[in-house]
Amino acid sequence: MKKYAIILSTILLTLTGCKDFLAPKSESEFVPRTVQDLDEMLLYETYYGSKQFLTTTFFNLISDDVSVAPWTSSESDLLSSVHRQSIKAIYTWQPDMYYTLEQDHVSDNMFNMYSGGYARILGCNAVLDYMHTVSGTDMEKTRLEAEARTMRAWWYFYLVNVYGAPYNSNKSALGVPLHLTAAVSNENLKRNTVEECYNQVLEDLRIAESLYLKLPEELQWKRNNRASLPFVYLLLSRVNLYMENWKEASDYADKVIADSRFRLLDFPDFPSGSHIEVHTYRCPEVIWPYSYSGEFNEYENPYMMVYSLGGSVAFVIASSELYYKYSADDIRRDQYLVRDVRSINYKAFGKIALKSGSSDPNPNNTFARSLRVSEAYLNKAEAQAEIFKESGSAEAKTSAINTIQALRAKRITNPDNEQIDDRTADRLISSIRDERRRELCFEDHRWFDLRRYGMPRIIHVWYDEADAGRYSGYAMNVEDPQYTLPLPPAAMLLNPALEQNPLGPSRPSL
Repeated sequence: MKKYAIILSTILLTLTGCKDFLAPKSESEFVPRTVQDLDEMLLYETYYGSKQFLTTTFFNLISDDVSVAPWTSSESDLLSSVHRQSIKAIYTWQPDMYYTLEQDHVSDNMFNMYSGGYARILGCNAVLDYMHTVSGTDMEKTRLEAEARTMRAWWYFYLVNVYGAPYNSNKSALGVPLHLTAAVSNENLKRNTVEECYNQVLEDLRIAESLYLKLPEELQWKRNNRASLPFVYLLLSRVNLYMENWKEASDYADKVIADSRFRLLDFPDFPSGSHIEVHTYRCPEVIWPYSYSGEFNEYENPYMMVYSLGGSVAFVIASSELYYKYSADDIRRDQYLVRDVRSINYKAFGKIALKSGSSDPNPNNTFARSLRVSEAYLNKAEAQAEIFKESGSAEAKTSAINTIQALRAKRITNPDNEQIDDRTADRLISSIRDERRRELCFEDHRWFDLRRYGMPRIIHVWYDEADAGRYSGYAMNVEDPQYTLPLPPAAMLLNPALEQNPLGPSRPSL
C-alpha cells in the first residue's frame, strides 16, 4: 500500500494543477491505471486504521457519560502516555487544552482530528477526480464512485459536527472548508458555513444512493468493512435528524429497519455473565464496523497505581448518572458497560473484545465502533415523536411508541414494568432520548446529541491531588462556546485563511 501513500503525499506537498498531479515524478512513484488501483487507494487512504491521525479520540471524555475516580498524588500515577494534566484539560473543557497537550508532549496525531478527517477526504477526492481516466467496467466504476461519495459525506459530516456549531442552533455559523478536488492550489481555503457543509453531505449521499441502486443487490452491501447502501440510508437518517427534517429522518430509518439482512440483538444473543462484543459482523445489527481500540485507549483506558490495593484501577470511568439510567431489568447495564476487575467502577468504554481474563481492550480486535440497525429504531422513534409534538398526530405518537418499544423488548427483561412516559410530547421525546443514551453509550453519539439537544449544562468533578475526599466541580454552561471545539493549532498555522472558533474563558473550579 505504500505506493498509494506516495501519491497522496505528492498532492499534499506540491502545488500543481488538477491535470498533472498524478504524473510520475520518479520511477518509484505509481500512477493508477485501472479501477482496481483506485479501489485500493480508497481503501488505504479513506478508511479507519490507515492513517496516523486518530479521529474518535476523546468525545466520551467531554460528555456526561464519564467521570474520574478519586485519587491522590501520593498513591497514584497514571499509566498512560497521556498524563493527568492533559486529561484534566480535556475533561474540564479548558479553552487552552491544545496548549496543555503540547506542553505534556502528547503527539499531535492524538488530538488533531481536523487533519485526520481531511487526509481521508483527500483520498475520496483523488478517486472521484480520476475515476473516468482509468480502465474498468461501468459497474466497477459505479460502485467505487458510490463508495467514495459516501465516505466523503461521512468525513465532512464528522468534521462539521466537531468544528462547526450545531445545525439546529446556528446553521449560518462557520463550518469547515469544502475542498472537493484533490488538486492543490496556492489559494488558502476559507471556512464554509455549517449549512453549506450539510448541503454537500446531502448531495454526496443522494448521488451515492442513486449509484448504489444501479447495482445488483449483492453489491449494495457486503461484509467487507466498506461503505454500502444501508450505510447511506442510516447516515441520511442521522443527518436529517440533526437538521430536524423529521419525516426524512424517519423515512430513511424505515429503509434500514426493513432490510432483512439486519435484525436487533435478542436475549439469546447476549452471553451469560460477561459483556457482549458488538462491533463485528457476527452481530446481526452491524451495517459497518469502524475505528479500533487505539482510537480511545490513551484517553479512556488509563490506569492509576493504587499501592494500597496492590494493583492498578481505572481512572476514567462511566459516570454514575449513566449507570443509573439502566434499570435492574435492563440487560445492557452489564453487557454494554465493562466492570473494572480491581474496583467497583465501570470503565468508560464497552461493547468491544477484551483480553482474556481482563477488563482491558484486546489489541487484536479490529473495530470499536459500528453503524447498527438499533440506531435506525432510535432515529425513527425520535423523529416520529417530534412530528407528534409539532402536529399533534396520534398516528405519529403511536409510531414513536411502537418503534421504541420494539427496541426495548429486546433489551429489557420486563419492559412492561417501565412504561414509556407519553403523557406529553416532551416527556415522550425525553424518554426516547434516554433510551438512545442507554443503547448508544460510548459510541461517540452522546457528545453530538448533547449539542443538538440545546447544549445543556454539564458538571464534571475533579478530585484534589492531596486529599481524594476533596473535589472541585467544573461546568460546561448552557450553549457554551466549548460545545464547538477550537481548530487545532497545526490547522491554523498551515492555513492563515481559517478563522478560529470563539473560545470560552478559562474554566476555574466552581
